[in-house]
Amino acid sequence: RLVTTHMITFKDIKEQDNAIKYLSACIGSGRIPVSFLFSGPEGVGRALTAKALIMSLFCQGKTDGVTPCLSCVVCHKIDSGVHPDVIWIKPHEKNSNIKIEEIRSLRDALNLKPYESSWSVCVIEDAHMMTVSASNALLKIMEEPPGNSLIILITSKKELLLPTVVSRCSEVRFNSLSIKTAKDIIMDKKPDLDERAAYFLAYFSQGAPGKALELAGSEVSKRRDLLMEFMKNIAREKELSCLTWYTEDGDDLIDDIELVIMFLRDIIMAREGLGDRVLDKEIVNTEMYDFFGKYTIGHIYTVVERLINMKNSILGNVNPKLVAQVLPMQFK
Repeated sequence: RLVTTHMITFKDIKEQDNAIKYLSACIGSGRIPVSFLFSGPEGVGRALTAKALIMSLFCQGKTDGVTPCLSCVVCHKIDSGVHPDVIWIKPHEKNSNIKIEEIRSLRDALNLKPYESSWSVCVIEDAHMMTVSASNALLKIMEEPPGNSLIILITSKKELLLPTVVSRCSEVRFNSLSIKTAKDIIMDKKPDLDERAAYFLAYFSQGAPGKALELAGSEVSKRRDLLMEFMKNIAREKELSCLTWYTEDGDDLIDDIELVIMFLRDIIMAREGLGDRVLDKEIVNTEMYDFFGKYTIGHIYTVVERLINMKNSILGNVNPKLVAQVLPMQFK
């Protein structure tokens, strides 16, 4: 028997009480849907919950019918990603598609009798990145699921999935964590970070510690410096319609908008005399701070609303190039 103390169980998933309560009830009753859809923001524990669910299904040493023993070979194989009856599919690179060939391979694997367990389970991360042909191939599997199989789809963009695929799933919704909880998780995983940096990442990631941990280090610092340099151009340019945002990548634009909103929040806090609540203390020494000094607090809130609309436009599949062209104008 193998002892591993880092494994995740339902009890370790933070602030997803409704999801865990439902999944625990499914395990305890033995009534497992053919397919789950784990929807919600990135980095809030969806994939960890999927692993905990599989461990609960497969482990034969459960003491309460739900919680795995964490010490058997089965638990160790699932945690290490080497269990032969668990298939885990996700895009090979960021924003790359999941193609029909992968779903066909999944179909062939699910049609085989499980090797070691009574279950065959497949997890598809970023399921919204399946091509249309891959989605249709998956739908055929879901319509006639082979044997004792379970499919878990994980997505942050449910609206991009085929409605027929969504309708075949039992949806489990996940929410963003509180900033404090996200900060604590970040500091636990990155003990070298100071509390202010962890809080900054927790806020910037909007309560998604998984996303924050990906940003930890030089990347977010470089993004901040690049953005602040561009904001100098906005502060100095008299005719903002002459400017186009420095990037036309949709994901980068969303990150930039979220970071600017955080800067504006800090500017409001500083102007209201709430310096202890300012996340980025250096903001008061920037041209961006001086630029917004000529605006009322109410107008800054109006700018924030405009930026939120820009972000939602990108999420709604508006061409990012168009957003990049009009984004500087939102600061008037």
